[in-house]
Amino acid sequence: MDVFFAYLLMASATPLFLWKENMKLAIFQIPVIVAMWVMFFLYISNDYTMAGHLMFGAIFALNVILAHATMFYVFALPFFKQLKSKRRII
Repeated sequence: MDVFFAYLLMASATPLFLWKENMKLAIFQIPVIVAMWVMFFLYISNDYTMAGHLMFGAIFALNVILAHATMFYVFALPFFKQLKSKRRII
């Protein structure tokens, strides 16, 4: 759970870093981050059922997928576009 809490803190700061580069992606990640905080507080209060554990895992996996897609969109796509625009003369 400590690793999840550390990831939750880092994920909560992600929209702040993305705000200048891509506001739509930052806004899109906010509901998932809020859902992760809600699930974390439910976990602390011991109100989890089997469905709660499944939702916790699903929301965490969704956030990891969104984070990787965002990083690809923000960093990798501009890099590939830059490589494509440069024409190498052999």
